[in-house]
Amino acid sequence: MVLSVGTVLVIIGAGLAVGISAIGAGIGVGIAGAASAGVTAVDPDKFGVALVFQALPQTQGIYGLLIAILLLMSTGVLGGGSADIPVSVGLTALGVGIAVGFSGLSAIGQGIAASSGVAVAGRDSEAVGKGLVFSVLPETQAIYGLLVAILLMAFTGMFTGVYTLPAAVGFAAIGSGLAIGFAGLSGIGQGITAGAGIVATARNPDVMGRALIFAVMSETFAIFGLLIAILIMFGIGLFGGA
Repeated sequence: MVLSVGTVLVIIGAGLAVGISAIGAGIGVGIAGAASAGVTAVDPDKFGVALVFQALPQTQGIYGLLIAILLLMSTGVLGGGSADIPVSVGLTALGVGIAVGFSGLSAIGQGIAASSGVAVAGRDSEAVGKGLVFSVLPETQAIYGLLVAILLMAFTGMFTGVYTLPAAVGFAAIGSGLAIGFAGLSGIGQGITAGAGIVATARNPDVMGRALIFAVMSETFAIFGLLIAILIMFGIGLFGGA
């Protein structure tokens, strides 16, 4: 079987999407799982609640898996119809993989927040809801990466199989992926703040609003990355069909 350059780049993009996001999800789940094990050792009845908190950072890995499968299916790699994939599409796939993969490292921050959430929930069952609110905040960075990935795939013809874009567009797509992917690392900082916010709210419920403000400050940098990624796509004419 002869693989074109475009096909090889798509395969690498799929590997980046699932591989890097799995690193983040694995570390995040491990951090939350360590706290969950301690809580369950003290109170076995908290197993269900602890499992919910530990499951939160897994979603980033699921996003990476989803995008990897979409890349392989939409370009025909899984169906054997990938012979005519142009380099521009392969480069775009790299951008897609970078966007989802690196933004998936936000799961590390979510694991930090979830570990604080499960620790507080272990002491006070009424704090579960508030803990979950703080714990889901770092996931927004991964959602931004997922959004950019889907937009890149949709507007470069991956879903339709109609490829008319030059190779330069593929390099621009990598720029979009880098913008939102690395900006998504701000989720780690947000997770640290959110974890502290959970503890502070448990001590004094009246400070929850202020703690949320502190926690969302880190997300502004992810929004910067999302803005630049969209501006790049707009500037090279993806949204206008150019």
